[in-house]
Amino acid sequence: MNGLSMTDRRPLRPSSVVLAAAPTLERLLRDDPLLRVISTTCPSGLRFEGEIDLCSRELLAAALDEAVQFGSGDLHVDLTHITFIDVAGIRMMTTVAKTLSLDGRRLLLHATPPGAHRVIRLMGWETTPGLMHCFGVTL
Repeated sequence: MNGLSMTDRRPLRPSSVVLAAAPTLERLLRDDPLLRVISTTCPSGLRFEGEIDLCSRELLAAALDEAVQFGSGDLHVDLTHITFIDVAGIRMMTTVAKTLSLDGRRLLLHATPPGAHRVIRLMGWETTPGLMHCFGVTL
């Protein structure tokens, strides 16, 4: 299992590694034709399936806001089944990472699509406080 912090290059905390390896408990939060949002409790986070764009941005914002407000610890976001994500969706996640970092928390992106990862690098968002990519780890 491999994880690398985008801001300070810290490896994953042992608690995050244990959580990522544990069985995932899930609950469907929203089942929209464009975007499904699934809450995971082990590890604590969200899994998105479908497209993140202008039409589904409100669903993304609501799910992330709820996870930030009512969650504790790091927030895991699984993008394995995302077929498209626009720049505004990526930016929203970096903004959430900054918010989480104020409380010593992180947003851990799992299975970031290659195009999204390139956008993060090109925009300089890889230095966003609290943003971390988990390579080879899905929820």
